[in-house]
Amino acid sequence: MDTSLFSHAPREPEPAKNAEPVHCRVTVARDSREAFEGFTDLIHLWWPVESHSVAGEGSHVEFEDKVITETSIQDEVLVWGEILDWVPDSHLRLTWHPGTSPAASGELRIDFAEAAPGSTEIHLAHSGWENMPDGQQQRAAYAAGWPEVLARYVRFMGGPA
Repeated sequence: MDTSLFSHAPREPEPAKNAEPVHCRVTVARDSREAFEGFTDLIHLWWPVESHSVAGEGSHVEFEDKVITETSIQDEVLVWGEILDWVPDSHLRLTWHPGTSPAASGELRIDFAEAAPGSTEIHLAHSGWENMPDGQQQRAAYAAGWPEVLARYVRFMGGPA
């Protein structure tokens, strides 16, 4: 039953109850050290800010001082998330809230595991949809967006275009 006072009022987005994490996997022809460094230290060279950022084209994404940030061309620093766990060559875990409040954070875990000699599988898991007022919509958007973002990373690391 709609409890809105007005019959034409838009419905509030449904919170995501027990929504499954979004999973995305890619493989790069690099060892885990190079794969991890490419993902973290060189993120500013491959992250598609023109399509997947808050400040847009010309901004700069980087990990620094226990956070991931985006710096706009006006030098405004936007915190996208806080590092919870950072194990070089193995995994990282962070809160994720680009453009929103930390109170509405999701969580990312990115694992780097040897897939074959000289190659690494990267497994990204994005969870925490229940923390967002529009969690179902956010989940759908990220389920479509993460493959595009990781495809850009794969190309940067020398993979197929």
